[in-house]
Amino acid sequence: MQTWKLKGGFLALVLLAIAAGCGSPSEVVCAPVHGQVLMGGKPLAEAMVAFHPLGEHPAKAPRPVAYCDQEGRFTLTTLKSGDGAPPGRYAITIELREAKLIGEEVVRDGRNLLPPQYGNPQRSPLKCEVVAGDNAVPPIHVEQR
Repeated sequence: MQTWKLKGGFLALVLLAIAAGCGSPSEVVCAPVHGQVLMGGKPLAEAMVAFHPLGEHPAKAPRPVAYCDQEGRFTLTTLKSGDGAPPGRYAITIELREAKLIGEEVVRDGRNLLPPQYGNPQRSPLKCEVVAGDNAVPPIHVEQR
């Protein structure tokens, strides 16, 4: 559970609210959410996992997202690193973008390499309910094309 405390005065609180995109930081309470994404039984590294609210959620809360590590594991972030997601029902999308070389850096901003239904919240077969407390999402199995 996330708790906000006044440190550094009113101005710091206002700047935090603006940076988070929320009218009031106390409006959004997150619960930790973590899991693993697998494809063909193997970890899906570098995939982006996003939770899309179904039903009522805090109107100004950013979308919870995460990137999978080399073991396909992820920890969701909504307002601050690893804080999770507000409780509620979600459609889950997963995208693995094609890697491109930009200068000397490799970035994943090309086409999505996964089947299209995993990138569309309306078509995604993946759903999850986040509750107060720790949320360990069962392994997510992405089917190959």
